[in-house]
Amino acid sequence: MLIIGEKLNSAIPSVREAMLNKDVEFIKELAKKQAAGGADFLDINTAQGNSEIDDMEWVVQAVQEVVDVPLCIDSVSPEVVRKGLQTAKGKTMLNSISMEAARLEGMLPLIKEYDCSVIALTMDDNGIPKTAKERIRIAGELVEVFKRENIDMEKVYFDPLVLPLAVDSNNGVIFFECLSEIKRLFNGKTVSGLSNVSHSLPKRKLINRNFLTICMSHGMDAAIMDPMDTKITSALIATNLLLNKDRFSRNYLKAFRSNALED
Repeated sequence: MLIIGEKLNSAIPSVREAMLNKDVEFIKELAKKQAAGGADFLDINTAQGNSEIDDMEWVVQAVQEVVDVPLCIDSVSPEVVRKGLQTAKGKTMLNSISMEAARLEGMLPLIKEYDCSVIALTMDDNGIPKTAKERIRIAGELVEVFKRENIDMEKVYFDPLVLPLAVDSNNGVIFFECLSEIKRLFNGKTVSGLSNVSHSLPKRKLINRNFLTICMSHGMDAAIMDPMDTKITSALIATNLLLNKDRFSRNYLKAFRSNALED
């Protein structure tokens, strides 16, 4: 399970303030803590700062001064994504592309030019479909585009876009169906941001943890999450053990010995 650290996001008030004030030590410390928590990528979103493109360059440079973790450049703007990919060193991820005409046109050339991994959203110009069937259809359309453009499918992570349970209690089940069907029909990798499922409900971390374990049981390959939350990382490690993805319990025992598990 690939962990994409979610905390360097300008939607978070403290992060937005750090970007506005150019508090480089705050940004660096947050990057180091996520890396220490086991993040495989760090997602960087600067959409709510003073200048998205300038802030993207500044944050990428600051983060790379203290960690070697690959970066996930997160923006709806191709110009901002290009700046992030240009500034980043080593392998990268683009978050995100979809079947929205403008985003598809803007992001495809960047994926090819920088040979980066990509998060592909199952939405189009009509928005996020309400049904699993329609989201899976869009995933199939994206597969056709990627194959036509000779994009390596091993680097594509489909996000079926879970909607809040507070809006419709069926939203989790719809998402689980998408995970299974995208794997079955396209042998595609899948990803989710965890926090949206619990929006407007109390004890959100409890919901997010259990959502993660069910998603993993449906074959999800990556999660955009908080790697500093030891309860959710412990759930991830235990679920890998239960799904026979931890040979001889090596990772579980290693985490136990280093006091990284929390029940």
